[in-house]
Amino acid sequence: MSAKNKIAEAREEFLSGLGVPEQVPFVPDEFQKRAISAVADGKDTLVVAPTGSGKTYIAIQAISAYLQMQQKAVYTTPLKALSNTKYNDLRERFEPNYKVGLLTGDRKIDTDASVVIATTEIYRNELYRSHERFSLVVLDEVHFLADPQRGPVWEESIILTPKEASLLMLSASISNAEEIADWLESVRGKPCELIIEKERPVELRFGFLHPRLGVLPLEDEKGKLFKAVNDFYGKEGTSSFHGKGNKGKRGAPRRGRGRRRGGSGRKK
Repeated sequence: MSAKNKIAEAREEFLSGLGVPEQVPFVPDEFQKRAISAVADGKDTLVVAPTGSGKTYIAIQAISAYLQMQQKAVYTTPLKALSNTKYNDLRERFEPNYKVGLLTGDRKIDTDASVVIATTEIYRNELYRSHERFSLVVLDEVHFLADPQRGPVWEESIILTPKEASLLMLSASISNAEEIADWLESVRGKPCELIIEKERPVELRFGFLHPRLGVLPLEDEKGKLFKAVNDFYGKEGTSSFHGKGNKGKRGAPRRGRGRRRGGSGRKK
């Protein structure tokens, strides 16, 4: 087979399966059910699951449960742009039955609403003034705990949130979840339900956009760098594709002892 045909065949296989999936009835996964149940029971809950596995569904169902109990919830995000998006999404989901507000550095809309979307920094600042405003606190992208510059904001948000409130913490990229759960229990003084889901519902494929050949798979069937990609870069500058330059782990500072767990999580 010619090199041109090999590239075309590899591209076709790499792009196979893309498109609109078949419409089927939605059925929550077991880890989603466990997380929603834990939060509804008032437990702090840390959910670590791949991108696209349905962590936002958990947050929405948890918020719904607290609203039905006539209690308030806040959904925090690390970025103003993401907060604005979530604000529009949750307005569509909960209004007009429940009022949805927004609290960022430059926008304040219905800040006393039943559901408030806020940047994490602004939520932390609010905790300095009021401690009993929300019964449910959703911390999205909680792996920011490991960020050298912004991590303290997440730490302070966790520490300052009243113990009577329930924390729902979501992330796709925490590697030391057991240690974080131990740390959460030590600073919060209450159990933390740890739920880990490793199965990725949407396959993750790594590709390379070649300036002349178009989209190519990054690796061949043997797991080696695809020949056309390797030829493009030559012998230098390709080691980073195999992870040699990125060995850092995301998560909170490593504190306390490790946690033993079985299966995909552990229950108290």
